[in-house]
Amino acid sequence: MSAHIANVKLVTIIAAAELWDRLETELRRLGATGYTFMSVNGRGEHGLRPGGWLLLANVKIETIVSPEVARSIMDHLVREYPTDEVMAYSHDVDALRRR
Repeated sequence: MSAHIANVKLVTIIAAAELWDRLETELRRLGATGYTFMSVNGRGEHGLRPGGWLLLANVKIETIVSPEVARSIMDHLVREYPTDEVMAYSHDVDALRRR
């Protein structure tokens, strides 16, 4: 097995937990082949999301993808989630890739 460094994008999405199934299906359809997700809580412009620490209030999804797939994901999120129910950002990362 060999390894190399790839210049790719890290896309991070924070959304209401009830959107998880829908977002996962959309990410796979848009070309993400893997992702990490976790339960998160926080405070923002609209205050704390109801639900408290013991209930799953928000989900944070991270996926490392090509720049083209990252653009497709971000464009899709802008079209499909025009309100504040989904927040997303992407940035360049150098990732260790194994073959």
